[in-house]
Amino acid sequence: MSIISNALRTSAAVVLLACCTAHAQQQAPASAASTTSGGAAAAATAATARYTIAMVLPRDEQNIEAGFTSYLQRQDIPVRYVNIRFSGKADDIADMRSRVRAANPDLIYVWGTPTALALAGKHDQPAGTSIRDIPIVFTEVTDPVGAGLIPTLEQPARNVTGVSHVAPLPVQLNAIRAYRPFTKLGFLHNPAEPNSALIRDRLKELAKAQNFEVVEASLPLLPGGAPDPSQIATQIQGIAQQGADLLYVGPITFLAYTHRDAVTTAALENKLPTFCATESIVRQSGCMFGLFSNGANIGRYAASMARQILVEKKRTQDIPASTLQRFSLLINMRTVHALGLYPPMLLLNVAEVINVEAQAAK
Repeated sequence: MSIISNALRTSAAVVLLACCTAHAQQQAPASAASTTSGGAAAAATAATARYTIAMVLPRDEQNIEAGFTSYLQRQDIPVRYVNIRFSGKADDIADMRSRVRAANPDLIYVWGTPTALALAGKHDQPAGTSIRDIPIVFTEVTDPVGAGLIPTLEQPARNVTGVSHVAPLPVQLNAIRAYRPFTKLGFLHNPAEPNSALIRDRLKELAKAQNFEVVEASLPLLPGGAPDPSQIATQIQGIAQQGADLLYVGPITFLAYTHRDAVTTAALENKLPTFCATESIVRQSGCMFGLFSNGANIGRYAASMARQILVEKKRTQDIPASTLQRFSLLINMRTVHALGLYPPMLLLNVAEVINVEAQAAK
């Protein structure tokens, strides 16, 4: 029985224990194990590469990309990587696509919903200049169907497939309740990202069924259509003043990555605990806790898809997109200590705990 099925059938604490224990017991295949290679070995691989992969990112490489590259290296697949940075701005989409085509890649790796849509476009819209003739493997696209990237997970039916990283919202809500109960859940909406509206609407559906309230605020947009980061603190303060028990930070690039420190700082200043659906905002910023798929495992899984395309010559449209079924619970004890909201022992038994300060450890 899958983790998701268990989550829908058991209490929050039992669900979370099952989720995290399952992840702790998960063993990556030997071929997917992470490796460390020297610069000379990497140069030799690039010199003899049979394949070129364009890595299109809105940020620096992280453990997801490390998992991706290490898997292909362990499979002895010689790859030359071309790193292409995307600013996230609509005005830069055409240039980004041109740079990708200039790299003449055999496959494109892309991170995040906005970047994937900028590269490939929606499946039901005219192609225009979007890239439809090169295989694309995505990671960290929250809802590829809801965002319009592919028509179904099982049959992508186009040159796009990949791996989503987010635990189903009911499982996330169970994880929150296992830590502390809530009646008002705060949510900061970014109207410039399609994911944000999808998550907000799904939260409101679950709120009706599970008898809680979504306390929502929306970031104002600048004249060019981008969200205004200077308003993050003000909007989070408003959420706190409306009595939210906790701020839910979904997999929204602008909030959970680009301006994650502004989000977590504002929440902490307003004594508002935070739950996050992505890893880096907990591990590298001040989010209190989160539940998600491990980044390195996501990268390895995406690389296995790339292998099927490059080596086995499978068609991208025939490789189902997927969400991992095992999740990690991560607790940031520095934030826990600052707020004085310590987790139950059940969670400490199954969670990874980081930033344990000396006084908190005592």
